[in-house]
Amino acid sequence: MRLSKRKIEYLSGKILKAIQENRRVHILTHVDLVKRAAADAIAANLRAEEELDEEVERLLAQHRAQIMGSDVDLAVLRQKMKRELARKRGFTL
Repeated sequence: MRLSKRKIEYLSGKILKAIQENRRVHILTHVDLVKRAAADAIAANLRAEEELDEEVERLLAQHRAQIMGSDVDLAVLRQKMKRELARKRGFTL
């Protein structure tokens, strides 16, 4: 999934606000660092998902002949492969 820098900043702001509103959490550093950490985590997660998508596409390309010879919906297969690779890597989609 692609998100713009602006959307990532918006989401990290929402995360910061949720943390600040939680009475059980006390921020011991500058709030900008917390917001930046949230934005970095979101961006890293998106990069990891993009890498996962690229690997799925490589696998599909390697087995294209076998796939085309069978009666399989490519979109469904792509999604199943992505879920399985994510599960093996401990990645939550």
